[in-house]
Amino acid sequence: MYDRLRSHRNQFAALAFAIVQGCATAPQLALPELPPPPEFVFEPLPDGEWELVAASFAEAGRIPGARRATLTFRDGRISAFSGCNTASGAVQRHHGLLEVPEFAATRRGCPEPLGWFEARYFGFLKERPSYHVEGDTLTLVADNERVRFQRPTAAVQGTP
Repeated sequence: MYDRLRSHRNQFAALAFAIVQGCATAPQLALPELPPPPEFVFEPLPDGEWELVAASFAEAGRIPGARRATLTFRDGRISAFSGCNTASGAVQRHHGLLEVPEFAATRRGCPEPLGWFEARYFGFLKERPSYHVEGDTLTLVADNERVRFQRPTAAVQGTP
């Protein structure tokens, strides 16, 4: 019986050796040639003036009794009006994100809840939001916050 067990063990060892050798000498499969990925084109900065119509951090997108918040892009600069103060600075686009390295703001005292809204709005713009323009709508997204703007009507811009 011991010889029979030894014979099975030798057969198993030979089989294991053959399997390992077979795996080690398996031919390498050639991977198919893949086309290069499509080139992603980032949108240009959304030039002109925009009115805030909805923000995830403000229920109605504006503070009742205050002028509507705006955002303006012109000549590589950004200007944001909160309804109380204005902040501005140079703006760049970097891989689909808005970057505002320095943001200077006027310091008029704003009544609440406008002061709270302004802090959130200006802070949001400093968070490097991504941006997307679709027609007359500009959407900015940073983390879990989303802000939507629309182009103002011609009457609001002061044109006939």
